[in-house]
Amino acid sequence: MADSISRCGIQEPVEQTGSATMAHGRLAAGGAAFLLLTVGIFWYQFHRIETGDATPRWAELQWRYLVFIILCLPLETLTSSLRIWVISRVLQPGLGYWTCIKSEWANAGISMLTPSQTGGGPGQVYMLSRGGASVGTALTITLLSFVGTMVALCGMGLYSLLVSGLSDTGPLFLAAVWSIILIGAVLGLAAIFPGLLRAVLAAASRAVRRLRGAPRPLVDWWPPGQDRTGAPVDRMDRLAAKLADIVYTYRDDVARFLRAGKMSFAWVCLLSFVFLLARAFLPYLCLRFLGIEASSAGRIVETQMALIFLIFFAPTPGGAGLAETASLSVMAGIVPDGFAPHYNLLWRFSTVYLAAAAGLICLARTLAEETRNMLHHGRRPS
Repeated sequence: MADSISRCGIQEPVEQTGSATMAHGRLAAGGAAFLLLTVGIFWYQFHRIETGDATPRWAELQWRYLVFIILCLPLETLTSSLRIWVISRVLQPGLGYWTCIKSEWANAGISMLTPSQTGGGPGQVYMLSRGGASVGTALTITLLSFVGTMVALCGMGLYSLLVSGLSDTGPLFLAAVWSIILIGAVLGLAAIFPGLLRAVLAAASRAVRRLRGAPRPLVDWWPPGQDRTGAPVDRMDRLAAKLADIVYTYRDDVARFLRAGKMSFAWVCLLSFVFLLARAFLPYLCLRFLGIEASSAGRIVETQMALIFLIFFAPTPGGAGLAETASLSVMAGIVPDGFAPHYNLLWRFSTVYLAAAAGLICLARTLAEETRNMLHHGRRPS
């Protein structure tokens, strides 16, 4: 009996430590990939400049547009954070706006280190949970904000397809469309039929247990908040049980949000469109700052709307490499070759790098504070 308790007491920290080590390793690998791809693509673009190509000149820079860029920079963060706050007013009253801002920065920071922005959501959930939200509710807030983003992206995609004439991008356009459809279907199924996902999770956990021949015990499972009396609804391993709890919490929170916050969701979709539109407008200011007058603001914003839609699910960390290449392609008729790398660097700095850096700093400070608190409480008993 003592041996069993000892093994159980040791096993969980070992698993948590191993999981944390793997997560840190993946983030480090993502950061290395991001740096290599970014340095590589800019090295290539700068080396494409040939002798005689027109390049930016210090005396010809339009400095008033730099002021406009600086004024426009916070708009994306403020609007995207505001939609988080709008959702939290219904699901988690008392969650501060500053916490919402930090969660958006964390989303941007981790998205830069993970493929297809897959890590941004967990980073946002972590910051929201540190601000006082439960993990399940923080996940629902993140997913509802993401649904708002998808609605805005669909609008941009339809505009690009039907109005702007910029949809002739072949497989990349179709991949973005199908990615949005697939993610929307999964989120809808989780909200409408949580029992279906729970059954899949339970069956998968039991199948893995049989294949591995592992001694992990199955646990009885009931939906969160239900009296645990009588026969259990299902049996699965502990990880699957935690995921099933999250699915049912998500279902309950979505139902609660739609009952109390239908107009709030309309605001979420509107704010999602505003922050994407702000991201699409910044390149116009970047071009004017460099002295490029080759196209109108409307045409540049249309081009950027199509570009945002196309690269949103780019498989590389932070879209590195692909974003700059796609930008070079869609902006080829507007940006001369000698200006292209300078424009891309300014564009990525204003729309990605600054927010991501702020998010990584916030995460580092939060993790350091949490580590100090854990060490402090760990020493207190002695």
